[in-house]
Amino acid sequence: MNRRNLLAIIATGTVAACAGYGGGPAPARPLAYEVPSPPMANYHFSDSMSISMTTPGGDMVIGGVTSATLGMTFARDAGGVRVTSTVDAFEASMNNPMTGTQSVGADAVSGNLEFVIGRRGAVEVASLPELSGELAQLSPFAAIAHEMFPPLPDHVVETGGIWVDTVTWTTDAESMETTSTGILTFTLVGDTVVDGRTLLNFAMTGEVAAEATVDQGGMAITQDMEGSQVGFILWDTERGLPVYEEAERELEGTTSVPGMGSFPMSTTGTTRIRLTN
Repeated sequence: MNRRNLLAIIATGTVAACAGYGGGPAPARPLAYEVPSPPMANYHFSDSMSISMTTPGGDMVIGGVTSATLGMTFARDAGGVRVTSTVDAFEASMNNPMTGTQSVGADAVSGNLEFVIGRRGAVEVASLPELSGELAQLSPFAAIAHEMFPPLPDHVVETGGIWVDTVTWTTDAESMETTSTGILTFTLVGDTVVDGRTLLNFAMTGEVAAEATVDQGGMAITQDMEGSQVGFILWDTERGLPVYEEAERELEGTTSVPGMGSFPMSTTGTTRIRLTN
């Protein structure tokens, strides 16, 4: 059962958990992605999830955690900003009552994450790291590429201003195909100062839908999920990068297994992304 590939998109709590904020001045010009100074950044990504299923054999709860540290460099590109990321650390594990606890580390990851961000946040992926082994479905890298950098409005937004965008992405791996769509609403809540930097608070809510087909031992298992999200992003106005994101999600849907029919499943989870330098 994939973590983000099956679920998708971010969600969250309140900015008060990180720092106080107020209704400070709105940006003087539209926000846009540009090459930051310095043109490099390190991010730590973590995700935890719990999946509950009612199967013909009884109720089942599957838990999983994933963490990754990414070293990113930024450069100008004809399409906007090219981001090249090395996977400096990686850990993932899943606890399944049928198979026990399985784990995978950085030695199972190969390749870099490379993508281009348009000025308003549209993403075009050039390459994804590959996660080998039985837990390959836990790979978070497609979701990181498409969801880490939020869509930005094409106009100046004052405090309290709202913009809406749709984030859609697909993957087509050897054993798994996924489609994820989120209709996201962002609100500029205000700003705060952390370590001498002015950070904007983007509150975020959304409706999410995800579809997946997983090949397990020659069986095509399909999953359809939908639900809601709520969250926030702290945005560094000087560097033009997200500093902190935290997300909580709740989704419900079904899993269909050949010869067993369909049965219900639900999931909850929390995602955090933090700039570390």
